[in-house]
Amino acid sequence: MALDEMDKSVADLDKLWVLGHRAYTDVTADFAGQPITVRIPKLPNQTVPFPANCRTWSKIGILDDKGQINTLRINNALTTFRDDNPNRLQDLTPNINNSIGSQALVPYYSNFYYGGAVYQLFGVGNGVITYGDCKVDEVNRLVILGTEFKYDSIMFEYLPSPETDSNFLVPTILQEAIIAFIKWKLKTGSYQEWIGECTKARRRMPNKKVVLQTINQVIRESQAMKLRS
Repeated sequence: MALDEMDKSVADLDKLWVLGHRAYTDVTADFAGQPITVRIPKLPNQTVPFPANCRTWSKIGILDDKGQINTLRINNALTTFRDDNPNRLQDLTPNINNSIGSQALVPYYSNFYYGGAVYQLFGVGNGVITYGDCKVDEVNRLVILGTEFKYDSIMFEYLPSPETDSNFLVPTILQEAIIAFIKWKLKTGSYQEWIGECTKARRRMPNKKVVLQTINQVIRESQAMKLRS
């Protein structure tokens, strides 16, 4: 379509194809990227590698019986020491031991989550109720799991990179934005035109437009047995 609009021939097809791919990569990074979710088994060293086409992750957790993802707690105290080594767990020789485990056996209070169970500890906050801890190593593209993580896989939600995904499809609502990008790079259009078309495309995205069902749900959820002012 850009070839026709600018009266170009098929001799320019390869150049415009590359420009169109650059445009799509740009808009998916800004607003048009749709996340996908995969289940990834953990490695014996309690780490999970990123998918090859992962650009950025948005959710890490485990699946419950209702089909929902229960996210893991981000624990930045976990070390990245030798996290890309198969013998990582054997190399994690502790210098000190955490005493909370023995304190949790005291039966007087029960408000603390530790080791997969709920205990009560006086003066200890509730914290985040979770089914495990993790830390993300962005450099080595690994999810580091706690040594006591007992599940064999995790659910990983992420934005894929179109540069390494041959199965992506370009939504029709991005058509004019991609054409505007090509024209801008060929000096037949302006940067402002490109931004304007991106703004229009963003407003038409499925997760941006107004859906009547969402409005109806908000109204219904706000109803309650209460006095009205």
